[in-house]
Amino acid sequence: MNLILILAVALVIVLMCYQYLPVNSPDVPKYQHDVATVEYVLDNPDLLINGLGFSSVGKWHEGNKVDYDYILPIDLYVDPVNPKQAYFIDILGENGYLIVDSENNLYQYQVDGDYPQLTDAEDVCFSPYDGLMYTYKKKKHMVTGSMQVVPEQRERLTAYTGQKTAGDGDIYQPQSYVTDRYGSEYSVVNAKSLPNFLYVSQADTSIYYRGRGSRSEGNCTLNAMYNALNYISTTAYAGYLPTSNNITTVNAKNDAFYSKYSSDRNYVIVTPKVLPQLYAEIRAYAIEAHGYEVEALTQLEVEDVVSQMLIRYGSPLTAKNYYSASYYEQVLVPISRGLPVLNNVTKSSTYGSHSMVVTGYQVYANTRELGDLRLQDYLLLLQVADGWSTDPRYYDTNLNKALEIVTVFEPGTKAN
Repeated sequence: MNLILILAVALVIVLMCYQYLPVNSPDVPKYQHDVATVEYVLDNPDLLINGLGFSSVGKWHEGNKVDYDYILPIDLYVDPVNPKQAYFIDILGENGYLIVDSENNLYQYQVDGDYPQLTDAEDVCFSPYDGLMYTYKKKKHMVTGSMQVVPEQRERLTAYTGQKTAGDGDIYQPQSYVTDRYGSEYSVVNAKSLPNFLYVSQADTSIYYRGRGSRSEGNCTLNAMYNALNYISTTAYAGYLPTSNNITTVNAKNDAFYSKYSSDRNYVIVTPKVLPQLYAEIRAYAIEAHGYEVEALTQLEVEDVVSQMLIRYGSPLTAKNYYSASYYEQVLVPISRGLPVLNNVTKSSTYGSHSMVVTGYQVYANTRELGDLRLQDYLLLLQVADGWSTDPRYYDTNLNKALEIVTVFEPGTKAN
């Protein structure tokens, strides 16, 4: 009897322990689909083969139905203000996937992008500007190499209509530019811009001028920081930031590197120079803390400089650098909240390495029919203070999809 009792207790303990052991479950859908669009995609494999270029769409269910590994509900960020629900369908046997919503809109597809790790992700989302993103062990990952549904770009060496300089920037008439480069099918579906932004050029804030006075000193980063902080001085987050009406006189002869440039025939030096007080303080701190010289300040040091200005003048904002950032999370969302973003590019075909302030955005869309699905193409143009102009310019993100370094202003405490 004692032996039977002991065995029974042992069995209970084993069973209790077993329920806490990891279980290797078979590959089954994580989400039991009940959306008409999902059913339509699964019931019409010819669309995937003929319309999207899938070679076989894996195996077949009875009734000629597409098979799949799993279907995930995901957040779809098309409109920065109103996220939608969409579905990630992982096509079995083809290493491909589709992202659709319940309104028969298809946003992205890929024929060789199997991502089984998504089943273990804490959340998955997608934006046409960034592609797939997921959180795993509290860390955000951006899936690289995904083929977004975007239009083919028309390449030529000269500027397009509505553009002053060839490449991806210096665009002053965005709709004319988009029509000329991508086609008349694209129209604005979402737009936002910061009101009453004062666009100050690099030339306006330069002391040293290259080319015998014909160009600025290459102070794009200082100028961008000033433009951003100057706008913040007009908001509820201003603290005591000096406004553009506060000016001061700067004597370049007091710079540690004045003698270097005064002996360089390529430079003209304007001194004393009347500058906005805030710009002068940004410049003085950059010299003191980072040895700033003409074209010597990097975006890596921007976070410190603007943070010091915010602290100095009691603004409740903080500044944070993001690397390989999300257009949706680190650009569109802050703009929608009324705050500028500092954007640094290094591979721009127009600007090369350059610092700008993002002051707004325009989202263009084109819809193409694919059976009963609507294939969505998106373009994102950023409205920027590029330092070259005293008017808004636009930057085409479709030509340079990877954000490199952005500095985002975020509320640290509530504004007064």
